[in-house]
Amino acid sequence: MELDRKRLGGAIKNARLENNLTQEELAELADIATVHMKQLEAGSRNPSIEVLYKLVRLLNLSVDAVFFPERADGRELQHKIERRLNHCSPHELNMIYSTINELHRILSSTKANRGQP
Repeated sequence: MELDRKRLGGAIKNARLENNLTQEELAELADIATVHMKQLEAGSRNPSIEVLYKLVRLLNLSVDAVFFPERADGRELQHKIERRLNHCSPHELNMIYSTINELHRILSSTKANRGQP
């Protein structure tokens, strides 16, 4: 099986943008040249294992979503939510948790009223 560089590059770019990082900032954090980062995102270059490891860790990327999208299903959405939550303060996290609980309660009662499991 060959690495799909375009898909990997797209996943890196999307995660970088979700983390509000420029290519230059991410390249610096990953200790690589900016031109290397641009090539990775464009899918014109394969990352080394070390660089891939750094990027996955820095961006909290789901390896399944990058290499096995057919298995990722809802897990990628969970990773997107996790990445967003990583930038929240404890107070914001408490507010989000309370909101999620209330939404879940409302959705559960709506399903029950409709006779859905």
